Amino acid sequence: MSDVPETLAQAYLSTTRRLPDKEAVVSSDGRRYTYAGVQQEVERLAMALHTLGCQPGDRVAVWLANCPEWVFAEFACALLGLVLVPVNARFRANEASYVLKSSSAKILLMHPNFLSNNYLERLQEIAGGPLGRGDQAEILALPDLRSIVLTDGDVVPGSVGLPDLLARAKRAQVQLDFEALASERHPQDPAMMFWTSGSTGRPKGAVIPQNCIGNVWNWTTHAANITERDRILTSFPLFYVAGNFWCLLAAMVKGATLVMSTEFDAESVVQACAEEKVTVLSGIPTMLKEVVHDPAFDPSAFASVRVGFFGGASMPYQDIVTLIERIGYKHLLQVYGMTETQGIALSTTVYDSREIQLTTCGRPLPDFNLKLVDPESEEEVPGTGSGEAWIKGRTHLTYFGMPADQLDQFYSDDGYYRTGDVINRRPDGRYEFVTRIKDLIKVGGENVAAVEIERVLKEHPSIFNVQVVGIYDDRRGEIPAAFVELMPGTESLTLDGLQDWSADRMAPFKLPRKLKLMRTDEWPRTQSAKIARFQLEALLD
Repeated sequence: MSDVPETLAQAYLSTTRRLPDKEAVVSSDGRRYTYAGVQQEVERLAMALHTLGCQPGDRVAVWLANCPEWVFAEFACALLGLVLVPVNARFRANEASYVLKSSSAKILLMHPNFLSNNYLERLQEIAGGPLGRGDQAEILALPDLRSIVLTDGDVVPGSVGLPDLLARAKRAQVQLDFEALASERHPQDPAMMFWTSGSTGRPKGAVIPQNCIGNVWNWTTHAANITERDRILTSFPLFYVAGNFWCLLAAMVKGATLVMSTEFDAESVVQACAEEKVTVLSGIPTMLKEVVHDPAFDPSAFASVRVGFFGGASMPYQDIVTLIERIGYKHLLQVYGMTETQGIALSTTVYDSREIQLTTCGRPLPDFNLKLVDPESEEEVPGTGSGEAWIKGRTHLTYFGMPADQLDQFYSDDGYYRTGDVINRRPDGRYEFVTRIKDLIKVGGENVAAVEIERVLKEHPSIFNVQVVGIYDDRRGEIPAAFVELMPGTESLTLDGLQDWSADRMAPFKLPRKLKLMRTDEWPRTQSAKIARFQLEALLD
C-alpha cells in the first residue's frame, strides 16, 4: 500500500484483496485464519448485524476478551458504518452499565464470562432479574439495548446465540455489496467509541473517526517499519487503543499476522513468542519486567522479536536497558499519546539511537501539530522548555453526549486539544514526557481517575472523608493508595476489609492497595483550605 488509507473500511478491504492467503489471525485457543478467512467471518457477522436492523451510526458494544470474534466485529462495524463501543473485560455491573447506557448501545456482543468475571450475572444485576423475553433484550436501566448476542455457551431469555444469529442471516439469504458499503464510508464518520477516564472521574466516550487508520499507517510506516512479514502479539487488551490500534490495526493495515493472547502473563508470553515466532512485542516496562524475572522466562523464546513500543515509563533507564538486553530487542520505541489522539501522537523510530528511543518520546507523527503552552498564562512556550502539550490534527471527533459548554474546557479557541500533560522540548526538536497535570493513576497500563475510586469509597458506611493518590509500584507502575478519615464512632478499618467491600463495586485494578487512616487535623491543606493531595504520599509508612 503506497498511499495513506482514508477509512478503516477501505484499508481492511485493500489488505484482504491484496493478501487473501496470508495468515492474518492466530488465536490463543488454536484457531487460525487467513485474510480470506477473516473476510468470510466478517461478512457473515455483518449480514447477521444487518438482520438485527442496524443502521449507520448505531452503537455496537463489545464485551469480549482478546479473541477472533472481536476482530470480526470491528471490521463488520467499519463496513456497515456502525460505531464499535469497547467495554473493559474486567468491568463490574455498575461500570458496564454506565458505558452501555451512556453510549446508547443497541447491540451487545459478549462472552458469557471471562476468567472470574461472569458477564451474564453482571447484566442480570443491572437488569434486576431476567434480561428480557425470547431473544429480545428488555432492561429498564439500558433502554436502548435491543439485542444481547452471546459468542458461546447457553442462551438465556433476552439473549441470542451468535451461531443461531449467523444461521438466521444465512436462511434469510441476506446479500450485501461490501465494496459499495466501504465506498460509502467517509474519513470523518464515527467508527469507535473508546471510554477513557478523565479529571472528572466519569469515563468519557471519545469518538474516533474512520480515518484513524491513517495514523496507524503513518506509525507503522515511518516509525516502526512494520511489514507483512511481521507477527504482532496482542500484549494489550483490544478494548484499549494501545491494543486495538497498535496491535490489531497495525497488523491489518500492513498485512502482518496478529497473534492473540487473552492474558499478558509470563508463561503465555513466552509460549506465544516461541511457538509463533513473534517479531513485535510491546508492553508497559513494568509488565515486561515481570516477564523477564518470572521462572518461566526463556531468552531463546524471544529470538524472533525485533521491535516493540512503550509509553509512560516509570522505571529507571538502566532497568529498561536490562529488559532490552534480556529479551533481545533491536528497537524498543518510546511513544506518547492517548485515546483522544488516536493513540500515538509522538514516537521515536527504528532509525533513532537507543538513547533517543529510551530517553525521549520522539517527534510528532505526520498530520499532528503540537505546541507547548504555559498552563497558567496559556501563552505558547517558544524554543526549548516545558509546557502543557496542546495537540491538533488526527484527534478524536468529540466526547459522545457531552454538552458544548463542557466540551470547551478540552479545546483551545484555535482547535487544539489540551492534553493535561507537561512535556519538554529539547534542542534537537524531540520531546520528553515530564508529568501529568490531570490527576490520573496509571495501574499496569489502566488509566484510573482518583475521583472515580473516591466516589465509590465514599459510599462505605465507615468512611467520612477519602482521598486517593497513585504511588509508585515496582510491578504495576502505580497503585491506588487510599487516605481515609473514619466516621465518628468508627474505631478501625483494615485494607482487607476495604478491598472486600469494594470488590463488587469496582474493577480489580482500581482497588486500593495501600490504606492510611487519617484524623481530621492530619490532612495537609493548601492556603485555600483544600486538601493538598500532592503531599499525601509522604505520609505513608
